[in-house]
Amino acid sequence: MWLPLVLATALSEPSPADLVAAAASSVRPAECWPARGEAGSVPDTLWSRARTPGLGRYCAALARSHARLADSPALARTAALAALELEPGRAAPHVALGRAALGEGNLDEALAQFDRAISIDARSVEHPFALHDFANALRRSGRLEQARRAYGLLVPRTDLVPSRAWRAQVLLEAAHVAMATSLASGKPAELDEALAYLREAALDPHQELRLDIALSLVLVLDRAQRTAQADALLAELTPSATWAARERPDYVARASDLEALRALALERSAPAAATTRYKRLLDDPTVAEPWKQAIRARLSRLEKAPAPRPRRPTR
Repeated sequence: MWLPLVLATALSEPSPADLVAAAASSVRPAECWPARGEAGSVPDTLWSRARTPGLGRYCAALARSHARLADSPALARTAALAALELEPGRAAPHVALGRAALGEGNLDEALAQFDRAISIDARSVEHPFALHDFANALRRSGRLEQARRAYGLLVPRTDLVPSRAWRAQVLLEAAHVAMATSLASGKPAELDEALAYLREAALDPHQELRLDIALSLVLVLDRAQRTAQADALLAELTPSATWAARERPDYVARASDLEALRALALERSAPAAATTRYKRLLDDPTVAEPWKQAIRARLSRLEKAPAPRPRRPTR
């Protein structure tokens, strides 16, 4: 598909000035930035309004759309459609429509709108939030190789948004997409990519996804045949049967990876349950043979490990 190639050409090597400009501009498209002259920013004038009479209303409609994305995708879509009617040749309304469609769970519509935006302007999804939604739509649609490339463009931009939780979420999603493509192909290169993302995420341990990051890191280390490191990290974690019982985290790209994470979470507190999950993975046709070897090795260690001592009843 040509879309990731267009994005890679447009976004793969941004200069620091480009990144600062993207952060400063928030989600406003270039046509809504203040006009600039030799002396810098100049106010709107009668002449500039005469040349593009609907531009002010267009920019206001886009601003309303982005403001409502989080709480009301339907209202965000209505505002984006109003902007599109005012300026039908622009890319930005299609970006807003794509983000609104993603918020409503309409993945096909979201990708169609992002596709349209990029066909008009290859840089139209370069803002971190828009690029995240684009990558997220690709990931949730199962287009994992394309999603991996989009996340590769997004991760260097995560420092532009001062939210530790959002950055950790992006890094986890990116790692699991890379891990999932590696799972299907059996290639180690994507594992190295996942490992880099997770190590970066682990540098900030003071956020709510730290256990998710640690378990994911154990899984990648195990598949990369760094067994001693994987076991040492797993031994440091608090027994997490509660974590294993929760609903599917939204960053996981493949069901088999979630099964592996749950098995790891159960190893110390419920080894029999972990063994059952590992055996399911060995029967899973989506798991590549190199990773099944890692599962067999972990099963063997579990079977040789002494049974956990029962806890003494508290008085």
